[in-house]
Amino acid sequence: MKVKKSKKKLINKKNTSIICVSNSAWSFKRDHVNTWAWAKNVFSPEECQKIIDIGNSLSPTYGRVQSEKNIEVNNDTVRKSLISWISPRPDTNWIYIKLQNLVEHINDNFFKFHITGINEGLQFTKYESPGGHYHTHFDKMFEGVIRKLSLTIQLTDSSKYEGGNLEIYQSHEPLVMEKEQGMAVLFPSYVLHRVTPITKGERCSLVGWFTGDNFK
Repeated sequence: MKVKKSKKKLINKKNTSIICVSNSAWSFKRDHVNTWAWAKNVFSPEECQKIIDIGNSLSPTYGRVQSEKNIEVNNDTVRKSLISWISPRPDTNWIYIKLQNLVEHINDNFFKFHITGINEGLQFTKYESPGGHYHTHFDKMFEGVIRKLSLTIQLTDSSKYEGGNLEIYQSHEPLVMEKEQGMAVLFPSYVLHRVTPITKGERCSLVGWFTGDNFK
């Protein structure tokens, strides 16, 4: 019986013979990367308030976005929020230690990425009414640090604000994340997501990106 050969050919460098490659696929592995994962009660209400106090003490300024030329610019139609950066130091190390333990555990069970740390600090973010938001985007940056996992911690009691939903796109319709205080949501940094406009009160969150080697 003759087998129809594919047009694709590879050269076996060992003996220079020609190997034909089938057009059909036979995958040895399955995709084990989840779109998102969550954990509740990562921080107590008292710890959430402590983080809010730290973030506010660092004089938040308006968040910026990258232009098509990779230049950071202000653009309220894309992003309207106040941010400050919480770096590792004696009074904040407890935050980093808790998040490292959390993320390593969740990554091992839901994503299995090779991650090595946080290269940009933690971003304290405040969305104020009316209209604070962050339009649909992903966190991966071309020619930037290699962000693999994105993390959001809900710091504000959800009864204190309206709107400001974190939504993640798994298909054409977004998934609305729960807003329980102290809850963590993690997702690959290439996943589309957004924060819908806030209509009452203010929403504070803690955001981090866990980095590593190039995706392979």
